Amino acid sequence: MTPPAAPRYEGGLGYRISDVTVRGPGAPEGGEGFQAPLVAARQIELHVVTISKHVAADDEFVDRGVHFHVLKIPKVPRALLGYQIDRLRMVRCLRRIGPDVVHGFGTEASFGYAAASSGYPSVVMIQGIVARLARSGGLSALLRKPGLWVSLLFERLTVQRCRHFVCETMFAADFVREHNPGATIHLIKTPISDEWFGVTRQAEAGAAPEVLFVGRATRAKGIDVLLDAFPLVLKEFPRAVLHVVGACDPAFLRGTLMPAMTQRGIAEHVRFHGQQPAAFVRERLSRATLLALPTMMDTAPNVLAESRAAGVPVVASAVGGIPELIEDGVDGLLVPAGSRDVLAGAILHLLRDPSAARRMAERGRRRAFEEHRAAVQVSKLVDVYRDIVASQPGRA
Repeated sequence: MTPPAAPRYEGGLGYRISDVTVRGPGAPEGGEGFQAPLVAARQIELHVVTISKHVAADDEFVDRGVHFHVLKIPKVPRALLGYQIDRLRMVRCLRRIGPDVVHGFGTEASFGYAAASSGYPSVVMIQGIVARLARSGGLSALLRKPGLWVSLLFERLTVQRCRHFVCETMFAADFVREHNPGATIHLIKTPISDEWFGVTRQAEAGAAPEVLFVGRATRAKGIDVLLDAFPLVLKEFPRAVLHVVGACDPAFLRGTLMPAMTQRGIAEHVRFHGQQPAAFVRERLSRATLLALPTMMDTAPNVLAESRAAGVPVVASAVGGIPELIEDGVDGLLVPAGSRDVLAGAILHLLRDPSAARRMAERGRRRAFEEHRAAVQVSKLVDVYRDIVASQPGRA
């Protein structure tokens, strides 16, 4: 079977090492840092189980050596139903595959919980931590999104139930230990494709400065703070342009962001590109003067590794696990979350001093090469799978 056109997958579940099935991101392009090296490794068979509300029927296909299982789920309020439809569909698929290990990515929805409750040996990779995101957003965020209460519950159940966790940062590891002191924690960075290191910088001398934002354009990611700060940038660099790459709720864009940009007189300096594939992000990074990520809370956003691998200096909020990824003033700049003036000042610092920006970018690229190369991190992940298999009765 061939892949469905322009699939919109929700996530994923299911790899295999020798006889080890583990979980990975859903779409063929997603999780590229993990998938290709796993498939290339000896005795690796990789299955990805994912769900989608946007396919007409279940589908199975092989793409670049990865076996994809796309499961149709109904268009229902999944969180309010306790993700049980997701879990049951994925667990049934896993039983057909017959995995030795199931690797769930994330605790914020059904995938980690499905892995931990599948009945197979499992490991969960901590990604966004709902409990920390909810705390940063306050009670108002929980009231606006009642589904978060369900996510909080299943995050707690997943963390308490699973025995093995992959964490990128001590920030994530500390969260696991808080709720599951006996868990085994494996510190592994998310690997990124070598293509990010191969980005050729195309920024020309004298060209208008380009500030790049990559991520969901939401308040949680600080897009409103960035738009609030941009007029201060334009006062000194009137030709600057802000490029926003990532999904944005149309109602939020039309009803909140566009009026705010018009009011501030910056609408002609901001480009919204929407959700785009990795190749588009790499092209924008080749032209970007810097990346700005003023998020309110994050564990270890991949875009920081990708931007630094591409040689782009970064400005990011000093929240969550980000200070473990960036050393302020050495390989990037850290700012307090929600501070318009400090954010604008950091952006202006890099625009005013291209030499300093270049030095930070070079250091960031070296660090990304040391910490995020797939050849290094995937090898560590394979060792985790093999250790889990070897620890099972009759497999030692």
